[in-house]
Amino acid sequence: MTTKQRLVTALLGALAWIIIDQLTKVLFKQILTPSHVMSLFAGCLLLLPVYNHGAFLSLGAGMSEATRDIIFTYGVLAILMGLAGWLARSSRLGRVDVIAIACILGGGFSNLLDRYVYDGRVFDFLNVGIGQLRTGVFNVADIGITLGVALLLLGSMGRRS
Repeated sequence: MTTKQRLVTALLGALAWIIIDQLTKVLFKQILTPSHVMSLFAGCLLLLPVYNHGAFLSLGAGMSEATRDIIFTYGVLAILMGLAGWLARSSRLGRVDVIAIACILGGGFSNLLDRYVYDGRVFDFLNVGIGQLRTGVFNVADIGITLGVALLLLGSMGRRS
């Protein structure tokens, strides 16, 4: 892929994640009330509104506000800018790598937007599992980030073989 193709593909992919994440957040903020839990698919999917001070699955929520700010705002921004720089400079990135980076950038920037708008918090509303075996509460941006990281890891494993 040319630099222009990489950048356009990543920009469009990241924008798609941001739009979908923000639209789902708007929708579920209107549907769900603070103490309300909506159960779907025999309880395998729960919808519950949570404003999370931490990262994915509330990791780091107990840190001081200053530490959370440094790590989850400025640290994440530095990582996202590093990924964008890698994307712009590396001609060796394949299509899957570019899509993976787009997923991470879109999810990361969407959650940063939440942190800016909601006083350092991210709106989460999804919880999946069976019985007592459940995930923490997360959002669509977290899915994008996780998918992107998984694609980068799988791609790097494939290149080593």
